[in-house]
Amino acid sequence: MIEFITNNFTTISNFVMAIATFLMVYYSKKSIDEMKLTREKSNSAEVIVYFKVDTHRMYLIIENVGNTVAKNVNIKIEPELKDSTNNEINLNEISFLPPNYKIKHFFDMTHSYYNKYHEYPKNKFIITYENIYEKTIERNYESNLDYLKEIDFLTSESETVEMSLYKIRKEFHQTNKKLDSIKKD
Repeated sequence: MIEFITNNFTTISNFVMAIATFLMVYYSKKSIDEMKLTREKSNSAEVIVYFKVDTHRMYLIIENVGNTVAKNVNIKIEPELKDSTNNEINLNEISFLPPNYKIKHFFDMTHSYYNKYHEYPKNKFIITYENIYEKTIERNYESNLDYLKEIDFLTSESETVEMSLYKIRKEFHQTNKKLDSIKKD
């Protein structure tokens, strides 16, 4: 009888150990899969497209804000995007976009665009690219610059840094001419 109880106890304890081992393997695999996914996401490229407004200038920005390179970046714009001179904006495939890299493309002047269309751009950017794990990623971003209707720009176009530097250079050039003419006299 003791032998029967001992054998059954051994069988039951082996069964419990087998279940415990199975559960440990299952949860270890689940944990490893989660760590792989976390590593993959933290080491992936992340390409975004947006408008940046600087005084009266509108720029279209393509930026990889991720930690690794993005390859074969394609951007589709819906509806088609045209500037105030009716030029359609077509973005070619970007074969290689390094991490933390930004492409800044002049788009239009705010007042020119608004005067032509009586609204600001409202577009959807559909971005597809490959990450370092050779997975194709698709992102959708919507852009709506209507908030610009409520903004009065504090500076005029002529007061931008570039224009100020241009004016200074022009003044120096005129001053140098006058000094040269005085020197000759």
